[in-house]
Amino acid sequence: MKGKLSVFYQIGQPLEIREVEVPDPQEGEVLVRVLRANICGSDMHMVTGEAFRAFGGLFYPIVLGHEFVARIEKVGKGVKSDYLGKSISEGDIVSVCYFKGCGRCKVCALGKEFACLQSLASVLREAEKPPYFTGAFAEFYVVRQGQKFFKLDKDVPLNVASAINCALSQVIFGLKEIGIEYGDNVVVQGAGGLGILAVAVAKDMGAQKVIVVDAVDERLELAKYFGADFTIKLDGDFRERIAKVKELTEGGADVVVEVAGTPLAVMEGIKYMRRGGKYLIMGAINPKQKFEADPSVWIGENLTLKGVSLYHPYTILLSQNFIKRNVDKLPFDKIFYEVPFEKINEAIDLAKTKKYPRIQIKVCE
Repeated sequence: MKGKLSVFYQIGQPLEIREVEVPDPQEGEVLVRVLRANICGSDMHMVTGEAFRAFGGLFYPIVLGHEFVARIEKVGKGVKSDYLGKSISEGDIVSVCYFKGCGRCKVCALGKEFACLQSLASVLREAEKPPYFTGAFAEFYVVRQGQKFFKLDKDVPLNVASAINCALSQVIFGLKEIGIEYGDNVVVQGAGGLGILAVAVAKDMGAQKVIVVDAVDERLELAKYFGADFTIKLDGDFRERIAKVKELTEGGADVVVEVAGTPLAVMEGIKYMRRGGKYLIMGAINPKQKFEADPSVWIGENLTLKGVSLYHPYTILLSQNFIKRNVDKLPFDKIFYEVPFEKINEAIDLAKTKKYPRIQIKVCE
């Protein structure tokens, strides 16, 4: 059996769709067929080359894509259940924890696989030798031995399920880590895929007011459908935005969430907070980008700044439960703009416009 995959060879060049032999899963592995795969902001950072500074500028041909939902095609020897012990079989729909820790360091021993350095690097795997299918922008994906995956309930819509293993789990885990409390006023910087979901999750966790800041009118309008009480356009004088946030929150936000993808947002977002406020930073992932800061302000105002990367694998099931609670309340379909796999390069160009929160690649029925 052969399958198609899209290979990223060089910055500035289109992905190349190739057809290769689909490998049988080895012991401890699972071969899954990709159904839907979303273009995450980090994929775009890879396409532009910004993210490669984290790896010394070196990379090899890879298959991009990690935010996806899939169907089990074949199960390797020794695999009988998902990572909660639920029995699995061919045809089951699964969400895969796309990263994998080393399992031998202190943070892994503490149950914090998401903080393991290998977890960040594990997403990048060579695409020109077996098992080939190492990213989600392909018809198949090989789940490695020790890589956690979870069987999903049949009533979770596929298009929404595609966001479970990255955007939604990232947001739920991050907000849990920073500690949103009932009645908090929350500011979300950025209304992309993570930002829109952050609005809904913050409301689900008991936020009183949620304010969204973004530069794209369509995104700000969409944020209202997901529970945003107020929106602020990212234009004009930043001091006016700060004053508006202070006014709407009666002195400053309890929690600010950065999912804008730029350190300039951090420089501004710190000023949105009340004394004793908390700042969650998840979007400004590109290395060596900086902003000017005065740490004495953080100290004097007793601010908490917390960076969160990845998530605890069990969050995938919390994400599924969130969807099931809200599938009839929130217009999840509005988040995704669907493009067929054969037009993946057009999809990437469309993602650059930032018009839609998430471009979704429809790979298979």
